[in-house]
Amino acid sequence: MTVFKRDGSEFWWIEFQYKGERYRRSSESASKRKAEELERKWREELRANALLGKIPELAWGDAIDRYFKTVIEPRRNEGAAKRDLYVLSVLKAELGAATLISTLTAPAIVEYRGRLLGVGKAPATANRYLATIKAILRKAHTEWGALAVQPSFKLLKLSNERYRWLTDEEEDRLLIHSPVHLRDLCTFLIDTGARLSEATTLTWANVDMERHPRPLVKFMDTKSGKPRSVPLTKRVDDMFRRLRANKPSGVERVFLYRPLGNDRLREVKNGTKVTPFRNPHGAWYKATTDARLDDLNLHDLRHTFASRLVMRGVPLLTVSKLLGHATIQMTMRYAHLAPDAFDAAIEALECNRVTDTPNM
Repeated sequence: MTVFKRDGSEFWWIEFQYKGERYRRSSESASKRKAEELERKWREELRANALLGKIPELAWGDAIDRYFKTVIEPRRNEGAAKRDLYVLSVLKAELGAATLISTLTAPAIVEYRGRLLGVGKAPATANRYLATIKAILRKAHTEWGALAVQPSFKLLKLSNERYRWLTDEEEDRLLIHSPVHLRDLCTFLIDTGARLSEATTLTWANVDMERHPRPLVKFMDTKSGKPRSVPLTKRVDDMFRRLRANKPSGVERVFLYRPLGNDRLREVKNGTKVTPFRNPHGAWYKATTDARLDDLNLHDLRHTFASRLVMRGVPLLTVSKLLGHATIQMTMRYAHLAPDAFDAAIEALECNRVTDTPNM
């Protein structure tokens, strides 16, 4: 096997010839054994692709269209479908609609991964693209009979441990420096743990203001695809009653951008044009800058909701359900914020235990 180390590189490199063509790439591993395994997989891909005359060739653009129609659309999650459609359109353009999927070998995809990072894509964004490629090629291999061998490649390792949340004093500064429409949105995100997309697509049909003991919001268009409900705090209850009283006729979105003039909110009732809230980039940047919170991003408001619940003794499983996490493992990042719960656990262990040392 042709694996070797290059001067100045900690990784093993692979180089060999197949049908008169030379192939070379880094294994991206310091393990010789892993490099040799990767070489075997690479050779198997090339041999399998050489036999593709027996398998109907499928263009990348056609594979994307088929994946959208057979996988994405049936989920009936409008918000997720829009996000997925954007990623698919990028992949179709960047990898080429006419490209045959048989040419999307592991080396080709690893090269594309390098290009994504080279143009400044965040690792999480690159992984979203790579995971979509992997899912499509898996379908082509296992279900469509259009790919002899599914290429094997790794996603980037991420560090998602971000623990930024707002103190009460920081929250006051943020809300004071926010215009009314942003202040309402931020208050809602802090008190419900909603994602931005869940808040901006919320309609009055999914708000139950008559429920007791607390009004309730239902998030139908969620990241996981599973609806969830969250009761409202008193201040969000009051805010919603104000927003509903000022709701323009025929507008069902809860959060609307209301134009500002002379530092006062204009009247927008009955026919005055309003814009559904989408992404408050400009207002958010100005508010966080004025409040001296330059290290804060919008998703940290969701972290604030979760962190405050855990620090006040709410069980992690309950927090997980309120956040809509797919697994409890996603919520475990907040476990370190509940030391009092650990004290209570040890207290329970010691309950009824005889503390005096018995006489021998």
